[in-house]
Amino acid sequence: MRRLLLVLLLTAGALTLPARALPTPGFASPNVEFLANVPLHADTAGAKLLGGWLYVTSSHELSIYDVRNPELPVLTSTVPVPQTPYFSEEDVDTNGKVLLIGTVGSLFVFDVSDKRLPKLVGTLADGDEHTVTCVLDCTWAYGSYGEIVDLRDPTKPRLAGNWTTAAKGGPGAQHDVTEVAPGLVMTSTEKMWLLDARRTPAKPTVVARGDNKDARFIHGNLWPRAMKDRFLLVGGETAPTAGDGSVCSEPGSGAFMTYDTRGWARSGKLTRVDSYRPAASSVPAGGAAYETFCSHWFTTRPGWKDGGQLAVGWYEHGTRLLQVAPTGKIRETGYYTPVGTSSSAAYWATKDILYVLDYNRGLDVLRIHDGPVPSPIAAGAPGRLPTQPPVHTRLMLPGMLHGEKWRCGNPL
Repeated sequence: MRRLLLVLLLTAGALTLPARALPTPGFASPNVEFLANVPLHADTAGAKLLGGWLYVTSSHELSIYDVRNPELPVLTSTVPVPQTPYFSEEDVDTNGKVLLIGTVGSLFVFDVSDKRLPKLVGTLADGDEHTVTCVLDCTWAYGSYGEIVDLRDPTKPRLAGNWTTAAKGGPGAQHDVTEVAPGLVMTSTEKMWLLDARRTPAKPTVVARGDNKDARFIHGNLWPRAMKDRFLLVGGETAPTAGDGSVCSEPGSGAFMTYDTRGWARSGKLTRVDSYRPAASSVPAGGAAYETFCSHWFTTRPGWKDGGQLAVGWYEHGTRLLQVAPTGKIRETGYYTPVGTSSSAAYWATKDILYVLDYNRGLDVLRIHDGPVPSPIAAGAPGRLPTQPPVHTRLMLPGMLHGEKWRCGNPL
């Protein structure tokens, strides 16, 4: 009982913490200020920030926060939703009325119009895919592995097609899809496709392709300003070591990338410009002593236009602040690496307030200043450590416990 009371008191304190400078629970660049921590979702793989509300999924629930006062997230409701531990619904999607969660073999459709009382209104058996994305204001849904679901009646979701058949040969390895403009969907796949679903959502067509000549595993993408921006932003997912313990030599594995979109409607091509990946180093130097994975979910800072600042959840590297120049070149401008971090996502609530979702810490609230920035961690810098992780870390790479063969972090 005493332990439960302590947990409740700690939780209440985290939810009502005043907006003032606090000691950083780890290491951060001078332009990052720690404000608060909500330790309730320590297994979350991402969230959705929309219209003053934050929708968070974990391995056991959906929670909705009122973030209209962005420095003080207020928990409004929680609904039990059993999911796969540690790999719960990533990149949960909603239009503020309909919310989609793929889990335990099914697609669950929630009515979240009343933030205090979310309701499960529809279920599609066998509709569970790694991520599920709203298309055309959530009247349709695209799954990461190809499913197209008709949601025009959200109480009766219906399987309507498969987008992987939109071109010969298929898209290769798949992880996510993103509606970058109404009815236009960018796939995070080995062969990156821009799909046009505006006229026939059940049978989209490929209208452009992203350059990925070295067949990197693509994790997620974002095309700012509803495709009006010059750059497509792409995150990669590849562990730096192979399943046999050897160091992965793939160039830019797990990197964050920029793609030039100029002339795409004419050429049908999106061309990679630059790649960035933080160097392994000591934690006090702002890095990680070893790596298990990659850049994860990211968002652009308000004010972005053909370049600007963004924040990336980067597992053991914590949260990295990156600046994209008008040329598409990438440089690091800040970091937040609390003790025990495994950052999964970063979301800008305002131009200055950043939310970080962490597999180990839950939700951190940060203030980002336009002040001093650190020097990039260069190869050979003092404190730099090898990228080879300890043996016990290599053994915990996903899939290896099931006897799968891996190459550079990806199952063969």
